[in-house]
Amino acid sequence: MDFRLTEEQELLVNSLKELCQREIPDSVIAELDEKHEYPHKQWQILADNGYTGLGIGEAYGGTPTDVMTQCLVADTLGKYAFPLSVIYGLGVICIKDIEDFGTEEQKQEVLGGIVRGDPPVALGISEPQAASDASGLKTTATFDGDDVIFNGQKIYCTISSIAKYILLMTRDPQIENPYKAMSMWLVPTNTPGIRINNLPKVGWWSVPTCEVFIENARVPKTALVGKMNNGWLQLMKNFEIERVVLAASVVGAAEAAFEDAARYANSRVQFGKPIGSYQLIQKKLVDMAIKVENMRNYYSKMAWRMDNKLPVRHEHAMSKLYIAQSAFEVTDDAMQVLGGMGYMMAARVQRLWRDVRVMRIGGGTDEIMYNIAGPQLLNLYK
Repeated sequence: MDFRLTEEQELLVNSLKELCQREIPDSVIAELDEKHEYPHKQWQILADNGYTGLGIGEAYGGTPTDVMTQCLVADTLGKYAFPLSVIYGLGVICIKDIEDFGTEEQKQEVLGGIVRGDPPVALGISEPQAASDASGLKTTATFDGDDVIFNGQKIYCTISSIAKYILLMTRDPQIENPYKAMSMWLVPTNTPGIRINNLPKVGWWSVPTCEVFIENARVPKTALVGKMNNGWLQLMKNFEIERVVLAASVVGAAEAAFEDAARYANSRVQFGKPIGSYQLIQKKLVDMAIKVENMRNYYSKMAWRMDNKLPVRHEHAMSKLYIAQSAFEVTDDAMQVLGGMGYMMAARVQRLWRDVRVMRIGGGTDEIMYNIAGPQLLNLYK
């Protein structure tokens, strides 16, 4: 495996870094966070510079690219403009699902819109009684002539109050096997019968996470994405890509927290000398740097395997698990190095600490990642 970036990747990363520092400085990100305000203008800046179209086909105005490049974008945004990294990462799975299974009309409308600066599509899977266990879905789709009528409720449906569309997962209660009973639909969020509320949460203040109430919401049956009752398989095809790209985003955030801690350790004087001169602080910083390096290497390996069409079933779960845990450990240690200052709302570290914590829950909890990886590891040695 060659760890060197291509010339194109180096140019892309450097250009994105300069763009963020010039037009989306951390002061802007901090203000958006404080106001719980979605970064509409900043997302449009990314679109105007071609970043929202990465991974989308040329036919829809985008730029096809590999998983590694998408991870590099997420990592860079994670360091300099974390909310944008979240939005970018969350959009990956819906983009792939629509590109792989959607109709030409759906692709032109949705993918072309994202390239131009529309918000990504929200993913509607989790329900109050069905989060990690998706087999418990209860949202239904009932045909009525040329239309389909939806009823149910979704929760933790991130950016659905901003997005134009939800990629909605439903279940046919007449089919016993839940994984052969799910269908995928592209549903406009302004459809009558759909009501969306933002949920207060610990972090991600600029990226709304929502509950969605669906009561007799009617759309044309052409809203179906892919095949009836094939939604679970369609969803699983691209979950691994979403997980590795989102994982890359918290690597950038962790590196930002580490750098804040290192600078503070050099400048903060206690007992007559910088706290960075004390071995215990140096140990924390070294451990943090090792974790950042390991996290970046781990997602790079996963992206390389995906780009080379190699299986990553248990490995992607292990990488997501390790990166989610390590990113939080790094931000937590950074807060500890900053001491009281790190706990103040004026410090960037507290925002990063709040934002990366959810990575151990969203997109597959730590416990689910263990459940995915464990049995498959054992199978290798039977």
